[in-house]
Amino acid sequence: MRLFWMEVPAGLEEAASACRNHFRLAAGFSALINILYLAPTIYMMQIYDRVVPTSGVFTLFWLTVVIALAIGTLTSLDAIRSRVMMQSSLRLNRLLSGRILDRLLARQAVNSGAAASQALREFDTLRQSLAGPAGTVVFDVPWTPIFLLVAFMIHPALGFLILGAGTVLILLAITNGRRNREALEATRRSEAKAYMAQEETLRNVELVRALGMRRALVTRHIAERRAGLGKALQLQISGGRYNGVIKFIRMFMQSFALGMGAWLAIEGQISIGSIIAASVLLSRALQPIEQLVGVWPQLNQARQALHSLGEILAKPADGRPDRTMLPEPEGRLELAGVVVRADDDQTLLLKRISLKLVPGEVLGIIGPSGAGKTTLARVAAGALAPDLGELRIDDASADDWDPERLSQHIGYLPQDCALLAGTISENISRFAAYRGVPQPIIDLEVVKAAKLAGVHEMILRLPNGYDTMLEGSGKRLSAGQAQRVALARALYGGPRVLILDEPNSALDGDGEAALTRAVAAARANGAAVMIVAHRPAILGSAARLALLNDGEIARIGPREEVLAAITTAMKARAAKAPQTVGAKR
Repeated sequence: MRLFWMEVPAGLEEAASACRNHFRLAAGFSALINILYLAPTIYMMQIYDRVVPTSGVFTLFWLTVVIALAIGTLTSLDAIRSRVMMQSSLRLNRLLSGRILDRLLARQAVNSGAAASQALREFDTLRQSLAGPAGTVVFDVPWTPIFLLVAFMIHPALGFLILGAGTVLILLAITNGRRNREALEATRRSEAKAYMAQEETLRNVELVRALGMRRALVTRHIAERRAGLGKALQLQISGGRYNGVIKFIRMFMQSFALGMGAWLAIEGQISIGSIIAASVLLSRALQPIEQLVGVWPQLNQARQALHSLGEILAKPADGRPDRTMLPEPEGRLELAGVVVRADDDQTLLLKRISLKLVPGEVLGIIGPSGAGKTTLARVAAGALAPDLGELRIDDASADDWDPERLSQHIGYLPQDCALLAGTISENISRFAAYRGVPQPIIDLEVVKAAKLAGVHEMILRLPNGYDTMLEGSGKRLSAGQAQRVALARALYGGPRVLILDEPNSALDGDGEAALTRAVAAARANGAAVMIVAHRPAILGSAARLALLNDGEIARIGPREEVLAAITTAMKARAAKAPQTVGAKR
């Protein structure tokens, strides 16, 4: 399917088809509008050829009434057409904005590149192209032959003049578009990179101020903006040359048409009124072409946006849409041969990890920094898809589950808490109100989870209690408070699998005691619990420990045996160290 000048990708065909009636209506209005644009030309011809020679005041009056009605109808139809195109833009927004966001949020990669981060901005570029001058001029250009036909009817020379001028303008526009295509894409990438870097800096403004990076980052961002603006300037200069030539040709041809009309009138081949008509016809015939040249960069941006959106929407967000609905999970979790690669596709963060976790069991994950513990927790929580191997829940592959439905039975507390903009209640409930869950049920579950996390009283002491608004990333809360609210979020709804990554890193003694009680309660309710920790206090309830080293499980077994083996290995290294030093001496 094609949308005007663009091939519509498969993922957008349904939305484009839904707006097809809008486009047909706009095309019909465009036909009437361009026919009515002939009215001023006919009016002038009638005045010079009939009214002036005969002094026909009565004829002049009725001609003026008719031209007033024609122009009034033209402007009304133009306004209606603009409104129809705006409605099509809004309909596209209703049909696609949610799907685009859903696809972006479903992506496993943390950084999906500038094209993904710019998706909604590019979508808005596409919508604005449809609703603005770029959309309407595309409907006007096909009706240029009407003016060409009328010019041929007046005199073939005028028709060929308009045909030649229009051909030159179109060739210049195509050349301009081809020569600047790569520059336009480079400019878009440069601007996207600059915006991403600025947004990242603003998200971490406190860190920037605290570490004295403010002026350094301002200088860096100015340099990035200067580079992007420099490319945009070169693009504008290049396009400006073509626009200048096109404007010169259009204005000169308009005057030349007037001169040609005068010469033809002198030769007796056309009437006096046709002199003015020739100039007006050429101006109107070339106007859509000139407008098309002006919006050509915007049309190219819309085409690129359509291509990017097509890539995002090419695959279903949840993989297979035809899954059989499985019963609620019991909590048996298995990692089978899991391999995770770093962004460079060379370094392995996890190497053939296999382990099992059963309901009512607490498994502790320990190991040095960089061993892969957080990556393991992300895979177990379903936040990161492995490159090889699979995650299984109740013997079924994670791909066999509906991700949204499965995630409601998994509690996950990441290292950075990752609280979102919204109230504390909304964060704890995982924004369940927007899934259609009744508010009374949400309130009961939120308070229950907060009490399990030992954070209920702390929340009540806040100025607005559970309705305290967070700015995102847990701002307005201390690190310990944010971590305990995030724990309540993980416990919300009584999950069957609970993944905790460094859950006590920011907690004081009271917080650790509350965390221990929460883990014990989850275990008593039959949840399978995995805890990643450096500090051993929280691992007292772990029946088994898994020691990770360099992305591999170095040892896994009962807690006492693993700790004893680690202690023995440390003593052996300590005993060997003096001998090695002595040997070197």
